[in-house]
Amino acid sequence: MTDSAAGVWFAPGRANLMGEHTDYNDGFVLPFALAQGATATATRRDDGVLSLTSSQQPGPPAELDLAGLAPGTVTGWTAYPAGVAWALCAAGYDIPGATIAIDSDVPEGAGLSSSAALECAVALALTGLAGLDVPRTELTVITRRAENEFVGVPSGIMDQSASLLCQEGHALLLDCQSLETTQVPLGSH
Repeated sequence: MTDSAAGVWFAPGRANLMGEHTDYNDGFVLPFALAQGATATATRRDDGVLSLTSSQQPGPPAELDLAGLAPGTVTGWTAYPAGVAWALCAAGYDIPGATIAIDSDVPEGAGLSSSAALECAVALALTGLAGLDVPRTELTVITRRAENEFVGVPSGIMDQSASLLCQEGHALLLDCQSLETTQVPLGSH
């Protein structure tokens, strides 16, 4: 994105070829990104408010004060994007308020990382709106912290890594202990 005032950011879901349940045990995994993912359509706000809507969760916007975000203060689906904002601030990044509309075609509860796609799309949107160039490897750690500490889900780092680091036509060989990655070609090129 070149315009830091508004934009649309996308992050894919993932499937896994190898290493299911080994990521939170510091093992090796081999996920790949899906065509399905989450989209965050976002506009910058200067009032310190995070306003969240979702096509999958009808209802009025959730209006959250960025300064008041802390683990346990937000529940339901909004905890995921709120946790990302909290984790970015905790990592020392100055992010603006934002109005974010979420849409996703990753089926919830299907083991395809719908929550990580949501978190990563929001992380890309918030850093994009702020004009920040945060390395994607760092964003994987920040978004995992959001899920672990803010939402309270004891996940590993595979889902966020797949969403942010996979390249088209490749699987991502990830050492979950060292966080070293290798792009592994899939199919014929």
